[in-house]
Formats: sequence, C-alpha cells, structure tokens
Amino acid sequence: MKISPNRILYLDEVRSLAIILVVLGHLIRYFSKDFASWQVCSGVFSLTRMGVPLFFTVSGALLLKRKHDIKLFLEKRFKRVVLPFAFWIVVYLILGVIIWHCKPTSEYFFAVIFGSHDLSSLFWFIWSLIGVYLLIPILSSFIREYGDFGTKYLILITIILSLLYTVGFFDVQQIKYDFRIIFNFFPVLGYFIMGSYIHNHKFKYSGRKMFLVGIAMFAVGITVHFIKIYYNGLGGLGLVPVDFFDIFVIMQTMGLFIAFKYADVKMISDKIKPIKEQTLGKIIVTFSSCSFGIYFSHYIIVKYLFDFGFMHEWAYENLFIYFPLSAVIVIAISWALIYVMRGIPFLRIGSGVK
Repeated sequence: MKISPNRILYLDEVRSLAIILVVLGHLIRYFSKDFASWQVCSGVFSLTRMGVPLFFTVSGALLLKRKHDIKLFLEKRFKRVVLPFAFWIVVYLILGVIIWHCKPTSEYFFAVIFGSHDLSSLFWFIWSLIGVYLLIPILSSFIREYGDFGTKYLILITIILSLLYTVGFFDVQQIKYDFRIIFNFFPVLGYFIMGSYIHNHKFKYSGRKMFLVGIAMFAVGITVHFIKIYYNGLGGLGLVPVDFFDIFVIMQTMGLFIAFKYADVKMISDKIKPIKEQTLGKIIVTFSSCSFGIYFSHYIIVKYLFDFGFMHEWAYENLFIYFPLSAVIVIAISWALIYVMRGIPFLRIGSGVK
C-alpha cells in the first residue's frame, strides 16, 4: 500500500488515536471495582473523554473550508455515514434479540435506533454527526465569507458557553431550558470549527513552539479534568460522566490536536525518515480508514465478551494486566472484522471504508 501524496497523515494519526481512546473509554468502566482501581480508572477515563471530540476536529479540518454543493455533499455523507449506520442498526437490533434476548417491541426498536438502549448508547455520536453535517454547507459558506474573523467569532461563542457550562451556569433547569438550542448546538459544532481553524491557520510561531504549546494545553487540561472527575466521584465507584463541553476537555483535545499537527520526527533527529515514508505510516492509514467501522463493531464485541465471554472474569483480576490485554484483543478483533468486511461487497457498506 502506497500512501497518497495528498494524504494528510497527522489527521489519520489523530483519527487512529481517537478510536483507540473510545475503545479504552468503553472498556475501563468494567474495571472499577474498589477504591484503588477506581482511582486508576478515573484517570484513564479522563484521558479517553477526548476520543469523540477528536473525531469531530478531524471532520471539521477536512470539511469546513471547502465550497460544497448541498446535493452532492449530502449524497456523499449519506453513503459515508448513513448507510453504514443503517447497516449496524440492523446488526444491533438482531443481536439484541438473539444474544441478549430483548423483546422485539416497537419500544425496543426505537430505543436501539436512537441510542437510548444500553446496547446502543454509542449511537448518540452518529446522530450528532448527522445533525452537524446537515449544517456544514451553510456553515462553510459563512466561514469562507467572513474568514478568520467569522471563525474566531464562532470559537469565542463556544468558549464562553463552555466556561458557563464548566462553572455550573446550566445546572439551573430553567436556564438550561432557555438556552437549550444553543447548548445542544455548540458542543459538537465547536469542535468542528476549532479543528478547521487549527488545521488551516498559519500560526506565527515555529512548529517546535506550537508543538510545545499543544503539549502544555493538553497537560493542563488533562490534569485539571482528572482532579474534577476525582473529587466529583468520591463516595462511589462509578466513573463520573463529565461532558465533552467542559472547558478542560476542550483544552486537552485542542492541545493534542495542535501537538499532532506540528509533531515532526526531525525534532528528534534528521536521520529519521518521516512517518509517511515508514511502514508505520501505512499501518496508521489502514487503521484510520477502518476507524468508523471499528467504532460500531467494538462496542457489541466488548459487551458480549464481558457479559458472556472470557472477559467477564477479567474485570475482577489485576487491572494493570487485564485492562491493556482486553484493549489489545478488542481492538484487534474489531480491526480484523472491518478489514475483512471491506473486501466483501455486501458487508463493505458496514465497514465504513471509502
């Protein structure tokens, strides 16, 4: 496999990391059994919260600056997102009845489809993605017309709302109700806009300085976010569901995105070939291309292996051994499944591979 010269490798790197973090986030919940394991799980969980936001930043980087014909854009997104989603909805519905013995009622169908069923709670991401995609042609026109000023304006709104969310402004039910449209709109859209801005903007500082800025933002964001999760979760062994709209989640996500954009092996040694020219680069691109299918497949695999399979007992064993081992196995199985599916005409739809 030869990497296309037009391929932006760091976006594949970010996408690959994003799906790994998503898998880790869904796995780590099974290992919080006592206070000691809960502390470790909370730290891992804090890190994994930026998995889905990273997906949004990559999509924004690739889509927002382009001029879109609405009809062609929606046709492409339908094939790229909606068809694989429909495929996996059917898979989840069938497996829920056959393996988990769910009753095939209308309530069950609607719960699975819209992600309110425990079996399909990850579907919220796809519905959010579809909602933003419907607005992309309009938003891209706004950004192209107003340029950096328009982009910074939208980012400022996102940051202000995030700060208000972080300090608890939206905890008051009436306020949350009054702001419900903006509140539900900007968390996802904000990541699209910031990803586009960072990807397309030429900063005045050197690549090395921008890399260090990104690492610093990530370090501050992950540290404060973990402290919040830790203290909010004291008194129980459950992992605190801190939302993606938290300002420190935004900080760690954007910091890591910046670091990936400006990371360069030349900072280590001039003798090292760029990753794009190494076998590692080809592996990253292959894995990244399967990430959408892995997102769907890994969740049902995790639930089966922990509900009925050999991993059920692992949840009670040594966290430091069995958590990474389970992650490697789940990712390997999911990747292999999607890799095979993409070569079979009928199943290729569900692979999510272009």
